[in-house]
Amino acid sequence: MKILITGLIAFVIWCFISAWLYNDILLPVINKPVPVQPIPETLSAEADSLAKLKASMPEKLMIYFEFNNAKFKPDPQTDNSVNSIKAWLDKYPSSMLSVTGHSDLVGTPEYNHDLSMKRAQIVAKYLESMGIASGKMIIESKGETEPAADYLTAEGRSKNRRTEISIKMQ
Repeated sequence: MKILITGLIAFVIWCFISAWLYNDILLPVINKPVPVQPIPETLSAEADSLAKLKASMPEKLMIYFEFNNAKFKPDPQTDNSVNSIKAWLDKYPSSMLSVTGHSDLVGTPEYNHDLSMKRAQIVAKYLESMGIASGKMIIESKGETEPAADYLTAEGRSKNRRTEISIKMQ
């Protein structure tokens, strides 16, 4: 019987100590508010100005080509888009222009790479004739490696025969 009473007393003492530890020591630490560090105003202003700058940037211009062809015939809508890109480059001279040629899957990878490079070069010459300096352009060929649509339908393949013109901020 002494063992049971001693065990009961030890259990009650343990309950009081553990309740005291939990309520007075652990809960205040757990419920303690975490200090929030404010974001410096300069970083926020820089992020806002960068977001505004990207929002005002002209959209990527896509020029599509016929099958197995690198001929390009400009139209007034393309001219207007190029004029807005030119105005952007004049306003932000550290920006560069990326001219990337693409092709569909028909043909060998080497042929498609060469064809998409010809397409990019033709568009680059057009951009030069519109007043954009060749030193502001990065001309590259992706061939068939970055499709914009599927290769299963004729419509999908026609969307892959393109040259993309986009602004790269430096």
